[in-house]
Amino acid sequence: MSIEDIEKLKRNNQELQEIINNSWDGIGIIDKSTKFIYVNNAFMPILGFSRDELIKKNFASLMEDKYVRPFLKLLIIKNKEKKYQAETDIVCIRKDEKKVYLKITISSMLNKNLFVINTKDITQQVSDDEILDDYVISMHTDLHGHITKVSSAFLKLSEYKKKDILGRPYSSMAHKDTDPIIYKNINKSLQNLQEWSGKLKNIKKDGKPFWINMKIKPMYNKYGDVTGYTSLMFDITNEINLNDEASMLQDQVSTAKDEIEQKDTLLIQQSKLSVMTETLQRLSHEWRQPLNLISIQAQKLELDFSIDEIPSNDNVISTLEKIKDEANSLSTIIEDFQRFLQPRTKKELTKPSLIIENVFNIFSKDESSNINLTKNIENDFEFESYSEEIVTILINIINNSREAITKNSIEDGIINIKEYILEDTLYFEIYDNGGGIDKDIIHKIFEPYFSTKDQKHGVGLGLYTTKLMINMHLNGVISVTNQDDGVTFKISLPLN
Repeated sequence: MSIEDIEKLKRNNQELQEIINNSWDGIGIIDKSTKFIYVNNAFMPILGFSRDELIKKNFASLMEDKYVRPFLKLLIIKNKEKKYQAETDIVCIRKDEKKVYLKITISSMLNKNLFVINTKDITQQVSDDEILDDYVISMHTDLHGHITKVSSAFLKLSEYKKKDILGRPYSSMAHKDTDPIIYKNINKSLQNLQEWSGKLKNIKKDGKPFWINMKIKPMYNKYGDVTGYTSLMFDITNEINLNDEASMLQDQVSTAKDEIEQKDTLLIQQSKLSVMTETLQRLSHEWRQPLNLISIQAQKLELDFSIDEIPSNDNVISTLEKIKDEANSLSTIIEDFQRFLQPRTKKELTKPSLIIENVFNIFSKDESSNINLTKNIENDFEFESYSEEIVTILINIINNSREAITKNSIEDGIINIKEYILEDTLYFEIYDNGGGIDKDIIHKIFEPYFSTKDQKHGVGLGLYTTKLMINMHLNGVISVTNQDDGVTFKISLPLN
């Protein structure tokens, strides 16, 4: 390296250090014991210590006790071949003994024993959130209608504890006087990506009724995907007297029936248009290669004749056979799509245990696999559905899990199928420890032609087809979330 190169490198390092020092975020470098190696200018006012004081400390010594162990776990890198990044919220005690809430992003350096921590002070945001939590009655649910988050104000009103209701369907708190058609109307609104607002009669933990005026609407991520639903509620129990409660319930049912009919019609039209569009796109993609081959073969014959080079009969026959084969391929594609757009089986009585047993029978033939396939059946009962479709869906998801476990070289692979019932809805959860899905692409995995595999191993229609089968044929919902060291696919199928 020349002297000029060395001087240039020094200047670049000085410029980089100046940029880091002038950053609004606190940026530091720590080792595995959380001892500070470096802090920028912004780090000091966040914690109230001088640079010299911080360099002598461990970051963990400034945290509240309950955050230390989870933070230390984030400094354990399982796959040293990949760039590691993690994010967490912690609470630290400043030099003046005041609490400060921090959002920390942890990134591994080339030396895997050192980590860069990017720190944002979110104390004001947390304070605002705490005020909203204390005084605003709110609730979040996932795509399946299960409660994922509630405010303290909601818990105070309903007298439940978080552990009592998290994971339960929001409809499980409905008062017995409430007609189920009300909640069917809410679900139809959300399927149409519309807000729903109205009055609901619920029950507290002790069985006493309370009335709320609720507005519920879809939540979106930055990519425009619906990730769940958020509800804002007002307590109107004191405003409703016993005399008009019965008439209000009757009006609700009558209005809900009318709205459901309208929304059903709209949903069917939207579904038809969506399916037609997606089908045409898929047909276009699948037909492109055969049509190109037919065009090339025809042009070759045309070129031979145009330059007076008459091909032999064998060449003509060979070319025509190739064209015929490609035409047959196009016909096969049409038949495949026809089979896809209509359920391959008739509805029949089945049981979750029979469905899962059929899945296990298929994978039990593979003795070379080091993957442990387990099951957990909580509710076994007879119901009517397209059982072969459900088996196909589960097989497709399990195949993806097996490929992830193999691709990431997981020695003790685990795939677990869990089945249970909540509120007249059948759930299947498929968990694997295959390393999870990159958070940057997890929102894309149900899109057509998106695939993490090499092109020769697939064109990215497996999970997309699975989602369509669940939505179209079974009127269900599928979602995916990263969990621990793997991923969980969750399928909900309404039994009615």
